[in-house]
Amino acid sequence: MQKYIVLGLLGLCSWEDMKGKKLTVIYILLFGIGGMMLHLFSPVCSIYSILSGILIGLAMMLASLATRGMVGMGDGILLTVTGVYLGGIGNLELLFMGLLLAACWSLVLIVGKKKKGKDQIAFVPFLLASYLTMLLRWQP
Repeated sequence: MQKYIVLGLLGLCSWEDMKGKKLTVIYILLFGIGGMMLHLFSPVCSIYSILSGILIGLAMMLASLATRGMVGMGDGILLTVTGVYLGGIGNLELLFMGLLLAACWSLVLIVGKKKKGKDQIAFVPFLLASYLTMLLRWQP
């Protein structure tokens, strides 16, 4: 159940990020509240794992403040909520794989002279691709 919720959240946020380079925080927060409620009735991971997953998102939010918006605050809020569902290790994997995919795509865009080094790209679609890869790997 939780796999599909995260997939829906990342799908919705990817569409928003590609369309307007902004995320609607209220949707993300509603998914976060839903995740906390799910863990009350059907815990998937420990509270320590959930807290470490949340810390990854909070670190991204701090990175957004430190870089004055070069890293999106919405990306940090989204990673905070995915941390509730995936826990620390899963959220860290999601982030690192998403960063790797975004870096590869950025390199293609720069070499192809479609973007310059300071141009911004939507990051959430890479998180979605990362999560889809994680789901495929989790299949028996």
